[in-house]
Amino acid sequence: MRGLLLSCILVVALAQHVNAQIAPHHHWIGFESKVGCGVDLADPNAGLALLSQRALDRRDKQGISLDSTDLPIPPHLVDDVLSLGISDAGQAIKMLHRSRWFNGIVIQIDTALVDSAQAATMLAQIQNLSGVIEVRRARWFQNRGALPVAHGPRSSVISESGSAPYGLAWDQTRQLRLDLLHGLGHRGQGMMVGVLDSGFDRIDTNPALQRARDEGRIRVGGNFPNGGGISSFIYSEHAHGAMVLSTMAGVLDTSDSGPYMGSAPDAQYVLFRTEDVGWENVVEEYHWVAAAERADSMGCDILNTSLGYSLFDDTSAHHNPLDLDGNTFRITQASDLAASKGMLVFNSAGNSGNSAWQKITAPADGDSVLAIGAVSANGVRASFSSFGPTADGRIKPDLCAMGQDAAYIHPDGSIRTGNGTSFSSPILCGAATALWSAHPEQPAWAIRKALLASASQWTEPDTTRGYGIPSLWTAHLALGGTAPTSDQANVVVYPNPVPSSSQILRVMFREPQLLSAANTPLQWTLLESTGRLISEGQLERGKEELTTLTLQTSALSTGTYLLLFRGVSDGARREAPTTWARFVVE
Repeated sequence: MRGLLLSCILVVALAQHVNAQIAPHHHWIGFESKVGCGVDLADPNAGLALLSQRALDRRDKQGISLDSTDLPIPPHLVDDVLSLGISDAGQAIKMLHRSRWFNGIVIQIDTALVDSAQAATMLAQIQNLSGVIEVRRARWFQNRGALPVAHGPRSSVISESGSAPYGLAWDQTRQLRLDLLHGLGHRGQGMMVGVLDSGFDRIDTNPALQRARDEGRIRVGGNFPNGGGISSFIYSEHAHGAMVLSTMAGVLDTSDSGPYMGSAPDAQYVLFRTEDVGWENVVEEYHWVAAAERADSMGCDILNTSLGYSLFDDTSAHHNPLDLDGNTFRITQASDLAASKGMLVFNSAGNSGNSAWQKITAPADGDSVLAIGAVSANGVRASFSSFGPTADGRIKPDLCAMGQDAAYIHPDGSIRTGNGTSFSSPILCGAATALWSAHPEQPAWAIRKALLASASQWTEPDTTRGYGIPSLWTAHLALGGTAPTSDQANVVVYPNPVPSSSQILRVMFREPQLLSAANTPLQWTLLESTGRLISEGQLERGKEELTTLTLQTSALSTGTYLLLFRGVSDGARREAPTTWARFVVE
């Protein structure tokens, strides 16, 4: 299976064929120790020399101390390697990435400057350097011709809408009971999500991300196939990451071909390009490592990766399913390390369920990675969704979310549906972000535990859907969240008072006397305090006791309002008792 999990057809330009002849070779150079790195962990100021204040705060909150993996690589070791690359034609050895977690660097040997014999000599000299303990080829091989990525798209422009404000995203939101958390106003505020992907086409212009852009909640973390620079160049790269991001951060109203609302529309997002879609090679796993380390240092709370690695253009580099033990592949090791730093790590399980590979892909085999499989709106496993167990017998995937006919927003701003664990992972990642925003005092492990324990197959997990589909509402209650009870008001209005600048009013209510009529619409009426009718409508509802409703309030003037709910008991339309709430617009 290729690194890119969402289907598309990619055309490799003629220029890339030409460049393939002079493409640099990539190698991993591992060092023995960090003696001479220039930072002493005993120094009380060491933290800010290594990480951002936000990253330090995240660790402090979770009781995670700095350790040797946080220390930088000793500069003299890097200089010794690069000095061996000086040739008559120029600097033939260039550094692509540093890894403090694994104490090493990724280098490029430019074969336009040296021939294969000279390159081999340089590598032998590096191997003999004092302090070098490993020289490993991070294989590179240019793919020829058009590149089909597994599982072709089933995307089409859809105009119909579902339950406002979600539209076509309603099924994937309701399935997780995420609408209830959103109904209380928990939509990812204060959390930072790192999105590691192939590119983020037109994120700077997509109308679904306008609000997030205006509020400064989207920024570039680095373009790692190009060395890790901070550049908006990734906004003109591949579309996969843009579609992934839209399932979390996207918001459209009806005037923008909506409605649509992602699973964590109020979170902050940092975008990292790690996948180069023109080929498939092991160095891309090292791009991911470098990006994850930067995400850690920037203070990201959660990572989502809709990528996975198993088979490569250079067949000698293929991974072996017997090595999916959570400890073998560098990208998997890094994913587990990221989790040890206090981040939640989400990864697509893979789209290989119908292929010869069938299994999950790296890094989904990590024991601290939440590998997410794909299901339909009815909870049935999607046939393409990769399955487990791991090579050492652990349950994988861990959880599932909707990845079949999932709604996303295309870079052109249109709402579409498509298939892939590339969708199920960010949808659930965003849901977890919303959950954590409701319980910011909790450590990452507690959020993870609550998600797993809330899932539909928690007591009887299997190797196709793992522990099943989580209920974010159940997880919220398990973490100490509260809900309306018979001793409290049956209706919760958020926010109340409603600021005059607010555009929507979110309402959660319970229906203890209306469940017998669960298949009939619920009627709602909005009145001024004087009794004058403002608006009314109906809400389709299921059998759940708790239900949510979102109302547009931008046209309401200051004052007090009453919101009434009334159910229909049976076909004779005998009315059940009315539930009501009072709220104020300031």
